[in-house]
Amino acid sequence: MFLWLVYDITDNNLRNRVSEKCLDFGLSRFQKSVFFGELDPEKMNGLADEIEQLLDHEERTEEDSVLLSPVCMACLGKRLVIGKDFNPETYAEKECLFIAE
Repeated sequence: MFLWLVYDITDNNLRNRVSEKCLDFGLSRFQKSVFFGELDPEKMNGLADEIEQLLDHEERTEEDSVLLSPVCMACLGKRLVIGKDFNPETYAEKECLFIAE
């Protein structure tokens, strides 16, 4: 399933750690505080757990928030776009085939 991840985090260091975690899980930066990609439910929950651990520090404020929003391909197909559109397939997980000798 595809996933939008949006955050509003005050502290620069904490925000950077969350950003790096998103990249580690294979999400792509869509805008400065918006990531998009394809994760299975287990990976999405794992990412949520790791971000929750990151936010469990004194740098966190009561105003900080992270939203993970799964979206199915059918719903994504109903999107309304103002400005430059994007192709969700470019963010899909790629199947890999490893050939060994």
